[in-house]
Amino acid sequence: MDTLRAREARRLELSKRQRSIVVGSLLGDGYLVQTTRGYAFRVNHSPHQKRLVDWKYRELESFTNSGPRKSGNCYYFRTVIHPTFADLRRSFYDDSRKILPELISDWIDELSLAVWIMDDGSRDANGIRINTQSFSLVENEMLADILRAKFGIVARINRDKDRFRLRVSAKSTLIVKQLVAPHIIPDMLYKLSL
Repeated sequence: MDTLRAREARRLELSKRQRSIVVGSLLGDGYLVQTTRGYAFRVNHSPHQKRLVDWKYRELESFTNSGPRKSGNCYYFRTVIHPTFADLRRSFYDDSRKILPELISDWIDELSLAVWIMDDGSRDANGIRINTQSFSLVENEMLADILRAKFGIVARINRDKDRFRLRVSAKSTLIVKQLVAPHIIPDMLYKLSL
């Protein structure tokens, strides 16, 4: 059943900030789920990352019907269906597989990079690893090129069994920290060794 709140939410446009959070999440652990009437954005993390889920919820609350909740070993929330999520679904998915959108270079900014690192980043010796195993080798190479061209970040491709991920060089770690630290919630600063 369609609620008044859901109908009102569909009339809203995502702000630039909200869109950056969604894009960063889609590069990371977020995903777009099909419902009977369209696509909704879902944030799903372990209960250990409750504060990250709560932060994303507060940022996107105007597009939700209810707050985050725990189910089994996950803590999550889902937005209402929205035309923007249907558009993003066409860009980020090839059938059911997540892909790198053609326009990702235009969409990624410091905030979306921060969200992506909060989702998939981790310290790796003196560098930062971004777990991009859901993307192909070619897509990882494109991401590395985008990071270099847009932010001056040098990232190499690491092999992880039969998949690939990005490793930000120790020299570029300071650049990453300067760009994203203002956007990282306190509970996630450990991913940057801060």
